[in-house]
Amino acid sequence: MKKLLLVMVVLLGVGGAAFAQDVFASYNEPGDINIYASVGYIWSLEASVGAEFVIGEFALGTLPFDWGVAVRGAFDISLSGGWFGYGVGALAQLHLGLSVVPIEFYVALGACYNNWSTYHVSLASFNGLTWWFSDNMGLLVEGGYVGWSFWGVGLEFKI
Repeated sequence: MKKLLLVMVVLLGVGGAAFAQDVFASYNEPGDINIYASVGYIWSLEASVGAEFVIGEFALGTLPFDWGVAVRGAFDISLSGGWFGYGVGALAQLHLGLSVVPIEFYVALGACYNNWSTYHVSLASFNGLTWWFSDNMGLLVEGGYVGWSFWGVGLEFKI
């Protein structure tokens, strides 16, 4: 019984490692430039734009990560109250893609200047997912914080 249990554990470990290698993929190469644009609406019209320069790739076990630096901005326009908010930040960005479906998750963290917070400087965060429907264009859903929270649906272009 112990031998059977040991064989099952070894097979699951080897099979799990092989499975993990087939599940994850990299969608960026060092030197790529990604352009982001999205719009959304919660209490007011929101939009975000940005550009990222992909610097490198690394792996943690079987997880292939891409990373880069980005400049991202978000705007919030109240159609009824006359409010216009903005935030512009510099961020470090990390990507993890899936190979079974052409989806890539990303998260970015940095600092921003905005007209919302008391000191006009705050943490900035962008995160979302991109569904790549061609080699250079994908549909994205993202959210973030640049002194206030926002979300949007848009496009990502790779140039």
